[in-house]
Amino acid sequence: MKKIVKFALCALVASLFFAVAAGAHAAEISVSNALDIRLSLTFTYHDRESGELTTKGWWYVEPHGQTVVTLDADESRDIYYAAFNKDQFVDTTTRNNPQIWRWASYRNFSFTTEEDPSDPDVWKGRFFKINGTSINVDGKRRG
Repeated sequence: MKKIVKFALCALVASLFFAVAAGAHAAEISVSNALDIRLSLTFTYHDRESGELTTKGWWYVEPHGQTVVTLDADESRDIYYAAFNKDQFVDTTTRNNPQIWRWASYRNFSFTTEEDPSDPDVWKGRFFKINGTSINVDGKRRG
């Protein structure tokens, strides 16, 4: 009986250790909103578990507010963001970074750039590559 309890405790401690270690690899992106409007944010990245490109949202940042977004992203690959409030906004330091186009919806996300989805709530936006672990949204996207 003691061996079973000891084994169970060791298994529990090991599973807790691996759970904490796995969570430590999550990407944390610090987002600042330098504008006078509330922003909606979505991110595109390669999922750490599956390796597949995925899009997640929505996070909201109040005017002149901050938030930290935690993503289960493969940090060795690029992470992209899009910030919206009717128009698209950017961190002016990422404006000239590589960009990808993605469809996004408040209900779900799709990843094709080949054709227009039939859902009227879906829009196509540019996602800008993030340098490092923080962005400061401070301007409107141009062009």
